[in-house]
Amino acid sequence: MCEQRIEKAAFVKGEAAADWDVDAKTARIIYDSLHTSLDAVLKRIAEAGYDSEKFLAPDAAYAALPGCCQYERTDKHAAVGTATDEHAHHNASTAEHTAHEAAADTVMAAPTANPKTDQFKDLFDAYFGLKNALVASDATAVAARAAELSSATKAVQMERMGPDLHGVWMVVMEPVANTSAGIAAMKDIDAQRQAFAELTGPMLTLVKVAPRGEPVYLDHCPMYAGGADWLSLEKPIKNPFYGSMMLTCGSLKQTIP
Repeated sequence: MCEQRIEKAAFVKGEAAADWDVDAKTARIIYDSLHTSLDAVLKRIAEAGYDSEKFLAPDAAYAALPGCCQYERTDKHAAVGTATDEHAHHNASTAEHTAHEAAADTVMAAPTANPKTDQFKDLFDAYFGLKNALVASDATAVAARAAELSSATKAVQMERMGPDLHGVWMVVMEPVANTSAGIAAMKDIDAQRQAFAELTGPMLTLVKVAPRGEPVYLDHCPMYAGGADWLSLEKPIKNPFYGSMMLTCGSLKQTIP
């Protein structure tokens, strides 16, 4: 019942949605920053009776929850105002408005410097570690690096992105997360390599809009599965699809500065 309420409160067609994890007691929120904001989604969830780290549900909304859905209220950093409160807020003086924004920034406490690099460092490190493990033909290491890539994908904070990067991330997020999670569950190196080939497209799209401080090379193997690509930080060819069997098979296809 809680899951249904939370997801229903968050959902606005074309703007926002939430996926509630019952076991972890956390919600993954996806939203279009051109049309709404994370605060707006969290406020709707609070108004349905559920506290978050940023907004406290009105007492009446919490009290209206069935007894089995009521919980220990430990997050009380801010309260959701009534409609009257919201009207008063919009008519507040400039000084009060500025103070409100400063307080909100303190609550968020999220670093915003260099979102293009800081946001994706762990994700890119995990991808290139996965590629290197395939070059070494180490299935155990491949699974471990793939698990790191899956975790790094889930840790990315969309609210820190600009509109262009946010749009790309919405497209590549699920393919990267799902494919890497699948590789992490595999033990066979051939199956891992086949799945790894599917990561190149979304990772290439991402690296073009979230560039690193060093060039990334798009390499091509003409023999694997009729032709397959991968990304590398090294200019010399080291083929992840064949490893030592044909380590240098392939060619440089593109350099992303």
